[in-house]
Amino acid sequence: MDSEFSVVRLINKRLEELKDNLVYSVDKMEQLHYIRGQIKGLESLLQDLKDLQKKQEQLNEKELRDFK
Repeated sequence: MDSEFSVVRLINKRLEELKDNLVYSVDKMEQLHYIRGQIKGLESLLQDLKDLQKKQEQLNEKELRDFK
């Protein structure tokens, strides 16, 4: 569980860095598109991790109910 939170923290940190770069450091359209693509990919990854965590919690709850 701790490793999952570490990964999420790292992704969120990278997202903040990219967003700062997007606001303050972009000089060319190519940079804009590249950073936007990175942000979109990381946000998609975060959503996938949340979905997997939710599925795992549901499976754990089901196993616990079946055990009783």
